[in-house]
Amino acid sequence: MENVEWIKKHGKTAQGKTEYVTYLETRGKLSPGKAIRAHCYQCMNSYLDGRHDCQMSDCPLYPFMPYRKDKTSVKRVRSEKQIEHDRKLSILRSGANKTMCASK
Repeated sequence: MENVEWIKKHGKTAQGKTEYVTYLETRGKLSPGKAIRAHCYQCMNSYLDGRHDCQMSDCPLYPFMPYRKDKTSVKRVRSEKQIEHDRKLSILRSGANKTMCASK
């Protein structure tokens, strides 16, 4: 438990700190994303040298590293049908398709 207290007191505030502390305190299951962030926080020694890319490209979790320099956002490929559906849904939600009703 003294490790947890040290991290709470001296560990840098960075992605993975909360997840790592939670894991150490409860030993409970973490979601895959939280587990990856917690692992990176632990592996980078609580980011004591700063929040930067670890450059460990041979690590299987490196593609998910929170502070990776060459991180590219992966966009989901959507079909024309999905794009058209989203466009129609956006119009409906905006209220542009509502009709005016005369009421007394």
